[in-house]
Amino acid sequence: MQAKNVLIAANGTWPNQAIWKPLVDCSDIIIACDGAVVQLLQNDIIPNFIVGDLDSIPQQMFGSQIEQLGITVIPMPNQDSNDLAKALQYCKHLDATNIDVIGVEGGRLDHQIGAYFALCEQGSNAILHLDNWTARLVPSKGLALNSIEKGKNISLFAIGTVNGVKLSGVEWSLNNQQLLPGTNGLHNESNGQQIQISHLGGHLLLLLER
Repeated sequence: MQAKNVLIAANGTWPNQAIWKPLVDCSDIIIACDGAVVQLLQNDIIPNFIVGDLDSIPQQMFGSQIEQLGITVIPMPNQDSNDLAKALQYCKHLDATNIDVIGVEGGRLDHQIGAYFALCEQGSNAILHLDNWTARLVPSKGLALNSIEKGKNISLFAIGTVNGVKLSGVEWSLNNQQLLPGTNGLHNESNGQQIQISHLGGHLLLLLER
């Protein structure tokens, strides 16, 4: 099976409907991370797959309900990674070009932080959609962002050492700078022009205000 646009629903708090509904409407494949299937069905959304260790799904949903809806269950009992990382891993079998993720806010703090590390673990180009922000890894080949309103907040966080960071289209540009884990990439602002970001390798997390 091939898909261009994949939407992953994690088992946390969804952003505003104005954010998640267009993502649902343009998705070719929807993946529920374990118990996220409950929230999807409550919103009349039938996922194509359920991926995870399956420990958060009500037992009464197994069998007839899931089978009648035609949902494919992909058990991944491995406890060395979280359900989002497993879903991102499964996306590699779908030849996904665009991956969007909702449901990473709320709930336990360790689960929220784990969502960002899941991107690094899988080297994923997925975009995490929060109520007021988006988060994604910047590929070393670079990233260009258009139509960013002037004054919008942008932050870069190095997860490990990231060399050769270049950043333009913001109030404080960077030119071939090394970023280390810390706050030196915190709080920049768009100047209303195209934002361009690149680096020479490593995990560089971009947070962009909506």
